[in-house]
Amino acid sequence: MRVIIGSIALTGLAGCMLTQPLAPKLSLPPKPLLQKSIFQISYSSELDSARIKSVQLPAHAVKKRDSVFIDTSKVTITDQLHNKLINILSKKGLIVDNSENTDYRLVIQQADLTYGKDKVYVLNKPSSEHAYIAKISQTMPTKQCSNITASLSMRLTHNQSSDVVWFAKSSVDSAGFQGIPMQYTFTETQRITNEQAVLNFITEQNTDEARQARYHTSVDMPAYSIKSVQTPLVKVAGACTQEEVSALTPKMMFKLTEGLIDKLNVQ
Repeated sequence: MRVIIGSIALTGLAGCMLTQPLAPKLSLPPKPLLQKSIFQISYSSELDSARIKSVQLPAHAVKKRDSVFIDTSKVTITDQLHNKLINILSKKGLIVDNSENTDYRLVIQQADLTYGKDKVYVLNKPSSEHAYIAKISQTMPTKQCSNITASLSMRLTHNQSSDVVWFAKSSVDSAGFQGIPMQYTFTETQRITNEQAVLNFITEQNTDEARQARYHTSVDMPAYSIKSVQTPLVKVAGACTQEEVSALTPKMMFKLTEGLIDKLNVQ
């Protein structure tokens, strides 16, 4: 009996001696800090400011409290532009009257909107040596944008004598009216592309068989692979499409109206 027990004990001891220790389990490496950056580029074009021609004749001095009738029989204008004209004339000290029996008649001779040749905007030299911006400079060095010209002309006549007292005209295109470059942004985000591969490696290396195999050896942990991904360009300033340019036209007419009436000398 003692012999049997001794044999069992020796067998167990030999088994323990033959069992190879396990290497420590590997831990998932900490993820790198991923960056998110926003870049801006711009496109510029030659811009023309509003052109204004104004002539006031000395035959009749226009004075504050003189009455004016606005004659829009030759054009079609919006109610908003009509009200804007009333407000500007009132600020000049003139009295706008719906009756034609006034001191003066202000005739709106032209109020036109005309689409012309597209405006070409050229990419401004980037301040960054970013590879994506370099690609944009090769694939999209220019932008073509819709362009519309607003034209407005007026004539002020003295009702009693029918003398022309003042006439003026002005025009501006949508590019000159905006007076700013087309500005675009894109966002660059860093992403880990092999996260699952790293996780699979850790899982495989933490099996008993793998831990036995690397007990006296080291393994090289795979590094995280990082890839930068860019979003498409997003326009943040400037009107370019036909719809965007058309939306500017009321403000363009307001601006021309202000510029013209500002030239009228009221004593």
